[in-house]
Amino acid sequence: MKASNDLFTVSLTNESLEATFLPAFGGKLISLISKRTGKEFLLPPIHPYQPPLPEALFDESDAGGFDECLPSVAACDAVGEEAAVPDHGDLWRVPWRSEVSGDTVRLMAEASSRPLRMTRTARLSSSILVLEYHIENLSDQPVTWLWSAHPLFAVEAGDRIILPREIATVTVEGSMAGDFTRGTTIGWPLAEATRGTTVDLSAVGEFDGRTAHKLFAEPTSSGAAALYRSSLGQGVIVRFDPRSLPYLGIWICHGAWPSSGSNRQYTVALEPTTSNVDSLAEAEQRWTHRTLGPREKTGWTIEFEIVGAHIPISYEQTKEKVNSRIGR
Repeated sequence: MKASNDLFTVSLTNESLEATFLPAFGGKLISLISKRTGKEFLLPPIHPYQPPLPEALFDESDAGGFDECLPSVAACDAVGEEAAVPDHGDLWRVPWRSEVSGDTVRLMAEASSRPLRMTRTARLSSSILVLEYHIENLSDQPVTWLWSAHPLFAVEAGDRIILPREIATVTVEGSMAGDFTRGTTIGWPLAEATRGTTVDLSAVGEFDGRTAHKLFAEPTSSGAAALYRSSLGQGVIVRFDPRSLPYLGIWICHGAWPSSGSNRQYTVALEPTTSNVDSLAEAEQRWTHRTLGPREKTGWTIEFEIVGAHIPISYEQTKEKVNSRIGR
């Protein structure tokens, strides 16, 4: 454990990685560093850390690192007798409790719009950060929810997004420059934009201040996706079990968000999730929401593997690693 810039942080480190968490600000993972290259894989904060107001929008946060989105990503109105949910959910805006035991860090917090408790236990295994999740319904009534990981990766032009070869199409949740129409299905990695041009969505472009897409993929048999940087011979693979997390959100932002101010995101996020839409209210309409019964618990595990942690790895080798879990 260590203090940094007057903010209490908790770190895990081994010969390959260092992972740092900030319990007071949503229990977020603020840093994931490769020891071989010194590369920071997560997007640094674009705004200073400061306690958010209860109904703050996400662009009023630091808007970097890795937050947990529960029980919704998009803000949504009340559904039935359950409360409305603020932008990007409850958990990024509340302090988490931390417990350090040996080589693990356990962080936990309660949602405000739902009687839900999330516990996340982190450990390092060689070049892999393992995150084990548990969610518990603290009430005697059923509770609806969705969850999405929200890891914002630092990028540079020429980085490549790798999805399993089984994924040939993705669904558009949003496109800030109007390149694609919400709700449509487009090709992956090559997609035809509304203006008639072909876009290679897998290739990270230059910071342009206008481009951002939120997409959803459905990895039917392989729970993996990666971001690769050829200049380092290194990348990060996100692994998850599609039986528990059947969808993958993909956020590609070349500086279009936030829509105002001088500090903008230049990032890619690979987001294992329970739903194929950001809004819990819309997820209920599509029957892709989740429900926990009274006092019921559930859980899952995701992994962040730094490939090329010890020696450089090629783009083709990384693609094979992403596809190696098909049919597991």
